[in-house]
Amino acid sequence: MLMVLLIHAVLMPILFFTLATAVERNLEDGFLDDARLYARVIADGIDKLDVESGQELVIERLDSAVLGGQSIYAALVYKNTVIASSMMEPLEIGQFQEDFEFGEHGDDTYYLSLPVGSGSRAGILHLGFDEAPTRENFATIRSTIIYALAAYMLLVLIAIGYLSSAVVRPLKWLQQASRTISSGEVDKELQTKSSLVEIQDLTADLEKMRSKLVGMNAQLQQEIADRELADTERRNLERYLRHAQRLESLGTLAGGVAHEFNNILQPLLLYTDLALEDLPEDSPAAVNLRNVLDLASRAKGLSQQILTFGRQDTDADFEELNLAPVVHEALTMIRALLLATIDLRADISGDIGDVRCDPAQIKQLIINLCNNSFRALSATDGYIHVSLKEVLVPRNKVTENPNLHEGEYVVLQVADTGVGMDPQTVERVFEPFFTTQDVGQGTGLGLSVVHGIVLRHDGEIIVESELGKGTTVRIYLPLVDEDAGENNGKRESHG
Repeated sequence: MLMVLLIHAVLMPILFFTLATAVERNLEDGFLDDARLYARVIADGIDKLDVESGQELVIERLDSAVLGGQSIYAALVYKNTVIASSMMEPLEIGQFQEDFEFGEHGDDTYYLSLPVGSGSRAGILHLGFDEAPTRENFATIRSTIIYALAAYMLLVLIAIGYLSSAVVRPLKWLQQASRTISSGEVDKELQTKSSLVEIQDLTADLEKMRSKLVGMNAQLQQEIADRELADTERRNLERYLRHAQRLESLGTLAGGVAHEFNNILQPLLLYTDLALEDLPEDSPAAVNLRNVLDLASRAKGLSQQILTFGRQDTDADFEELNLAPVVHEALTMIRALLLATIDLRADISGDIGDVRCDPAQIKQLIINLCNNSFRALSATDGYIHVSLKEVLVPRNKVTENPNLHEGEYVVLQVADTGVGMDPQTVERVFEPFFTTQDVGQGTGLGLSVVHGIVLRHDGEIIVESELGKGTTVRIYLPLVDEDAGENNGKRESHG
């Protein structure tokens, strides 16, 4: 309603000035047309007279122009002589100023001149017309427009008042009632007084909705409690997963350091043994070298313990198997980590060949990838799609990815509809401890651990992502050689 009043407050002055300007212009144009037509009639009458011999007739013509009410000034300039109407005062004769538009010179008189006669009998007729009646007529019309617009505004205010009482107030009450219902207070019955059928129908529909909500309230509270319990379990699982990722990264680093340490210890032990062979057993130098040898042996034992902790060799348990059951089992574990609103889709082909792999590491790989996809999704939308199929890698794909070889692979693909990544982020996703999550939301080890697992399985990992369009991760694991011939008929080319 305030908007309607504001619009009218803006439009009414514009409408008034538009109408007033149009009326004023029309009155002015009519005045000018009448004045010029009347002046032409007077000029034609004087043009037929002999001015030199009949000045009295000319004066009579000029008097008739003034007495006719159309003109208040009439004079003829003939051969430097001014012949004026007898109805004019002498002082008025010199007031003539040629006008080219209505209201010019601000003297309330419109003056114009017309030529009369020709040759030696030529003269100029000066006439003046009173502008005051036209101005008074315009003032009257302008007052009429103001009264009409004021009456219109009064009717608008009456209509707005009626709409406010018949529509706005019931709607406002219904708005407050709907907010009360949305806040959980559904016990109060809805009633409103309105003569409009639409308002009554809306009230009835809202009351039906309130009645249904009363019965659903207890169920909703139970679902909320179940969701909170599931969220607590998910957070515990995520905490366990982050801890496992940190241990995996620490083990990889420890294993690398242990290997380098062994490379130093081996020549140290060798040279110490050679030096002992050249010295007598009871020499002080031999005693010192045996002490060095003992310490080096203890260091080698410590290195073996670090390697065992790193699990690079002793923890791997490779076997030839079909990945479909492994992926299904991993997805069953993943569903416990995801929100109910996240759609986890699976397209697992069972008609694939075997690969040589460690099932435990493959499960960890899938969990890490799905966890990253879940982090990239919004809390209430999107999906994760996991697929497994057998493909034939062509030569051009081998050229683009040096870790691939032309031949048959099983491809594990994890795709999501999350926020995606820019090219600079994609280049760094395999770096240990690199993450795009906030502090405390990610370890930055997920893809680095996945990358290490894939390399240990002689495979390749390819990440494709675009901002706003999600991320797709493809893992290529080579088929076992003896199965290549049997599955040759079901492979598909993968470019």
